[in-house]
Amino acid sequence: MAGPTERNNCGSITIFPMYVACNTTKPSSPTASDGVASLYITGGTPPYTIQWNGGYGVSQSIYNLSVGTYTATVTDSNGDFTIVSNCVLSVTTTTTTSTTTSTTLPPCNDLCLVITNVRANAGWDYFYNRS
Repeated sequence: MAGPTERNNCGSITIFPMYVACNTTKPSSPTASDGVASLYITGGTPPYTIQWNGGYGVSQSIYNLSVGTYTATVTDSNGDFTIVSNCVLSVTTTTTTSTTTSTTLPPCNDLCLVITNVRANAGWDYFYNRS
């Protein structure tokens, strides 16, 4: 579910989880440099800040890649989510997806409901926190 982060003055927050998938096009041979890594980003609050390791830039797609692992750090505009996605290019694998979600929430003065999307279990966990 994509959408903005909604905040209000009583400390409650509704977060639409951010998800990052890395789609890759493998190099044509083990020594070629014609691979591509592209990020598919949903949720959180756009626009996103993207930083690829190794000086590959800040765009959603990087080109002319050889076999290897390319890591992108993606943060939404509110700083609620930061996801590190590893894109692995090999001559035997076409697509690799990596997802990690990190959430920062404002302090709660009364009762807080934190809803976390847990993709590994393909479900939702609900946490109640009384400050």
